[in-house]
Amino acid sequence: MRIARFFLISILCFLPQSCSKKDTKDPQTLKTYAQTEPLSLDPRIAGTRNCQIFLRHLFEGLTTLTPKGTPILAGAKSVEISTDGCLYTFKLKKTYWSNGDEVTADDYEYAWKSILTPSFPSSYAYAFWLIKNAREAKQGEKPLDSVGIKALDKETLVVKLNHPAPYFLEFLANPIYSPVSKKQEEKNPHWAKNGGSEYVCNGAFSLKKWQHNDGFTLEKNPLYRLHSRIKLHAIDVAIVEDPLTALALFDKGELDLVGEPFGFLPHEAIPQLQREKKLCSQFINNVYFLEVNTKHPLLQNEKIRKALSMSINRKELIEGILQGNEKPAFSILPPLFSALETPPYSDQDIDNAQELFAQGLQELGLKKEALPPLTISHWSLPREKAVAAILQQQWKEAFHIPITLEAYDWNSYWTNISSGSFHIAGTTWFSWYKDPMYNLELMKYASKGLNSTHWENKKYTSLLDTADITLNEHERRAILKEAESILIEELPLIPVYYATYKFLKNPHLKGLYITPLGQLELKHAYFDNKDN
Repeated sequence: MRIARFFLISILCFLPQSCSKKDTKDPQTLKTYAQTEPLSLDPRIAGTRNCQIFLRHLFEGLTTLTPKGTPILAGAKSVEISTDGCLYTFKLKKTYWSNGDEVTADDYEYAWKSILTPSFPSSYAYAFWLIKNAREAKQGEKPLDSVGIKALDKETLVVKLNHPAPYFLEFLANPIYSPVSKKQEEKNPHWAKNGGSEYVCNGAFSLKKWQHNDGFTLEKNPLYRLHSRIKLHAIDVAIVEDPLTALALFDKGELDLVGEPFGFLPHEAIPQLQREKKLCSQFINNVYFLEVNTKHPLLQNEKIRKALSMSINRKELIEGILQGNEKPAFSILPPLFSALETPPYSDQDIDNAQELFAQGLQELGLKKEALPPLTISHWSLPREKAVAAILQQQWKEAFHIPITLEAYDWNSYWTNISSGSFHIAGTTWFSWYKDPMYNLELMKYASKGLNSTHWENKKYTSLLDTADITLNEHERRAILKEAESILIEELPLIPVYYATYKFLKNPHLKGLYITPLGQLELKHAYFDNKDN
């Protein structure tokens, strides 16, 4: 987001009305919710937003983030970086697992290398690609012993990178880089399936209980390294799929936080919440884009994809559906990272879009009356349905073509997108570190990581490879700008808008914050009920 003021970190605002009262025996228990059951609470598997919200509080890695998103040491007490920027030597603090065992460098090596085992079921192994031989090990081309991750002793971890990565320490704050208790996994390979004593973690909270599809409770971890600074005693999390139900529970004082990042507020309720000055919002560093299956008979054509993007009335979508000061997007890079100086085309450029669409049909040898089916897949929530519906309407009006909608629960939606079983699908993409490379690397290879579009461009891949070994930051940014331009031109992903978090909070809840990348931090949160 180019305009710096959008990225000043704001502490979550206090509601002016006392619209929620704590109704709990423990005044330091936070009651919130998740809109879907977490896919997993194993940090190696769970990379989706609704999982990572809680994993950030259950686990702690070598680094953590300040409110401004700056990395600071956490599980590590020191780090030495070689002059070429490729070798990191970490010395660990003396910290403990929730069962009393000491956290060791072996636990880090074990956790990271387990992700890189070819048979391990993680969609997020790509996060380790910058580590020497990590990709080759995951693909079964090299042994795990060749990967650049080595515990020299119980408190020394050495990491060898393929190339300098100025964002590496920030990246390490992501839960995917958490340690896992090797001893506990050898004892019980299913330790992460439920809560209780078998769930061993090292974060500010432990998983006291987990009643699947109903809720779970995070309890203050007495063995956490900063235990005395944690003021919340517990975080109770209910599974509440319906946004209207979540809002009603908040109004009754049964939830203290509703809305993003835990779930969505009912979009039809937002105008009233704004008028009542109850709505809190924060512009964050993410982008909503449409993934396009470039193997689809119609969508394989670049001009068709560009026509679809040019015809979208982003302003209408934002003002009519989202209503939270979102901004139109024309790149998959948010303004903070993007080198885009001006939009590549006007919003809702119907005339040029129709001309491109006709050219695309001619190149494909297709006629409008004989087009293949075209479907927009979306998550089965009212806001997601409304966004898909307005896109459907705009494209029907612009091109006079039939488009259907398909709704899925979250886990089914995620499975379909990951397997490429879709035509067009909406995705809200969160960056894991403050550098263009994270978003750009999504599209580096057609069959790696989370790229479900089947798109690949050799020049694009080469540019990212060159950027990785370019030490001069000015030159590196120029290379990444060229790569961004290729994505804007070919549009395997159609950018739609830059999002905000919209939420409500108990007016007595203090001390929590959201980083520029949208990570919610509750370790310093507490309730101040002095005026009760």
